[in-house]
Amino acid sequence: MAKIPIILITGFLGSGKTSFLNEFLRHYDDEGLAVIVNELGQIALDGRILKPSIAYKDEQMLVLNSGCVCCNKRLDLIKGLKELLDSYDLKQKHLKKVIIETTGLANVAPIAFTLLSDAFLSNHFILQNTLVCVDTLNAHLHLQNQEAKDQIILADSIMLTKTDLKKADKSLIQELQSLNPSASIVDKQDFSHEELFSLDKKAKFQDFSLIKTHEEDFESLALEFDYSVNWSAFGIWLSMLLHRYGTQVLRVKGIIDTGEDFLVNINAVLHIMHTPSHIKKDEQNGSKLVFITRKLESQKIKQSLQSFETILKNKDKI
Repeated sequence: MAKIPIILITGFLGSGKTSFLNEFLRHYDDEGLAVIVNELGQIALDGRILKPSIAYKDEQMLVLNSGCVCCNKRLDLIKGLKELLDSYDLKQKHLKKVIIETTGLANVAPIAFTLLSDAFLSNHFILQNTLVCVDTLNAHLHLQNQEAKDQIILADSIMLTKTDLKKADKSLIQELQSLNPSASIVDKQDFSHEELFSLDKKAKFQDFSLIKTHEEDFESLALEFDYSVNWSAFGIWLSMLLHRYGTQVLRVKGIIDTGEDFLVNINAVLHIMHTPSHIKKDEQNGSKLVFITRKLESQKIKQSLQSFETILKNKDKI
């Protein structure tokens, strides 16, 4: 049975998450979609705003409002998703998709860890995409906060909001790309709501040449291999690297050519490695990797890779 996709919508305080979700729900009419809203306060304002947009049943919306789901509500998230699934099963309905809206201060890494580490959840759900909303009016101000930077670094896709009031300037785009060069950037005004569950976790490399490095303590490193990689050796190298540098490696995304008739799409948030997926081969050859690190010189990753390169090129299984 196919796993139920989850879209995680995050973004700093006031970045337009709830407005976007409200618009999406007004266009998306499907009883198979459920929404989980996490709020910091005891009064669930976002849930109250969104509720009229869900025209069907109460069980489609779950509000977690006694704290941030990223730091002290993981058990509630597990419990909530299980109860959500049970409620659909009891009514012999099919839960098809889930959207989770985080608080404005959420760190998505523990949420991803919860979804991957709980045996029940990992067998029934898959985190399809982490979408971060960036308010073009206040983005430069928001990006002075570590929480806002972390949300962008850990996202798969970046949605520019409030672009009807102010278009994103070049400096903002460059700053976002410097924080997360593998994320796709979309303008909400150009975004079709039907596309939300088509977003995938595949790393985007179309702006590869624009990648800038060194944003304060952060560094972005892009690597390309023009040869097919021994998958077993690559897995060992990456596991050792993540184990060695722990939380200094904030993000790894890549497309790996193993010499087969498919490519392997990899995605890691901190030490949390999502299950690699196979994707169709494209017209480009070789493999590409992007690392986003904090207080870790990219040269150390290069040196680590170079020490493994002979094994990576070896076609024989390890």
